[in-house]
Amino acid sequence: MKTGDNLWNISEQHLISTRYVARLQQLNKISDAYAIPPGTKIKIPVAWSKIQTSGVSAQVMYVRGRVWLKRTTAAEIPAETGMQLNVGDEVRSENDSFVILKFLDNSQLRLQENSQIRINTMNVLGDYGAADTLIQLQQGRTENAVPQEKPGIGTRFRIKTPSAVSSVRGTDFRVGITLNDERTSSEVLSGLVQVVGEKKEIAVSAGFGVITALGAPPVAPVKLLPAPDLSNTAVLYERLPLVITLDPLAGAATYRAQIASDQNFQNLWTEFTTNRLPFRDGDMPDGDYWLRVRGIDAAGIEGHDATIAFTLNARPEPPFVIAPLPEGVVDPFLREFQWSTQPEATHYHIMISQDSAFATVIVDNTEITDNTFRLADSLQPGHYFWRIASVSAVEGTGPFTDVMSFRMPFPGPAMEATKFDKTRMTFAWRAGGKDQSFHFQLALDKAFNQILYDEKTSATQLTVARPDGGQYFLRTKTIEADGFEGPWGPPQIIDIPYANPYWLLLPFAPLIDLLL
Repeated sequence: MKTGDNLWNISEQHLISTRYVARLQQLNKISDAYAIPPGTKIKIPVAWSKIQTSGVSAQVMYVRGRVWLKRTTAAEIPAETGMQLNVGDEVRSENDSFVILKFLDNSQLRLQENSQIRINTMNVLGDYGAADTLIQLQQGRTENAVPQEKPGIGTRFRIKTPSAVSSVRGTDFRVGITLNDERTSSEVLSGLVQVVGEKKEIAVSAGFGVITALGAPPVAPVKLLPAPDLSNTAVLYERLPLVITLDPLAGAATYRAQIASDQNFQNLWTEFTTNRLPFRDGDMPDGDYWLRVRGIDAAGIEGHDATIAFTLNARPEPPFVIAPLPEGVVDPFLREFQWSTQPEATHYHIMISQDSAFATVIVDNTEITDNTFRLADSLQPGHYFWRIASVSAVEGTGPFTDVMSFRMPFPGPAMEATKFDKTRMTFAWRAGGKDQSFHFQLALDKAFNQILYDEKTSATQLTVARPDGGQYFLRTKTIEADGFEGPWGPPQIIDIPYANPYWLLLPFAPLIDLLL
């Protein structure tokens, strides 16, 4: 009551008739119907209240996926943002689809995937003294946010299922039913919910949930599971599908996860339940998102939420690497890196480092337009790391590949001067590192299909039998101290002089003919 109010003008404003003044005075134990102190709260039975139905409707605030609206005498049509809903309308969501409805008193109902409701009642009691809403949940689950009552305006918001009715005034709560309609779960996040089943009513406080079986009264409320621990959950993802890790929650049989583009989870992208960790889900564009996770106990009561912000940067995808592959080898002479063409990429970003954390970067080239990169100078023999990312005009720089290690081996040693005598020839070279050995081959052909000599040695020179004069090919490779064999060096050509050059025999040609 405020200054100037009395039971007569209150009755004219909110009640069916002023004939209820005496009964209203008796119900509220008011001695003087004309002199009521401002601030006094009075109770008005709903049955005595004026009921207004004309012009009362709900509104579709947000739709994602396939959501359907069925009017009383019409076929289903797709639900769209901005649509007005009336008493008798039914709303149904399909898999991975959601809709948010807003009612006259600013209460909001989020219909989750594979769920269906019917609007049974939307009334205004008295002269906008209270909003009375009754929703019949026929399948699935709802999440509901009912605002706190404002001065002069009350809220009566109820969710009815086959086994229970959950009634609230100013609270956040959830209601779900099993597929066979045998049980209803009511979970209270704030405020107080009255749950009625089989003529028994119990009050469920914030932080508790209750199960009501079909044909049975509500059981005793149980404490909601605490919010899961997301301290070890990543905040940056560079691959799809998302692989979301979190520490297991004691008492949780399954989990529900929701991903939205806003902190209030008005714009929901995806929702799923699973009994396995980590979660694997999500096909969404790059951007900033919010993740909300809660545990579900063995009875099906869903617990408190844990929320964390994260960023997705998975596009454009990095190219497929051709060479060097992880733990691969780079030819010290070609010094080439190769990858497949990424159709979305305009160019590529390659990085080479001495350490896997890329603290000591040797190469950082952001403008490679080809799918091949060649080092201008060879790296010192040893272990290195590289990664590559695609860059597109639309998405910018995408994620890098996983860090890949490679080895730059010692090149095959170059031959120094070759020494010949009548029966032997000696090759010498310099070692590039400590405790190295070498593999030597001499062949008649450049492809080394006709090998004359093949030997491994720890020495830095090698003496072999001298073949007939002509052109030969030799190659070497280095074997490092840990047994790793580097690539063959490029073939070298060696011209071996003839032991008896043919031109020395020309003056004696007539004598030879005579002897023959």
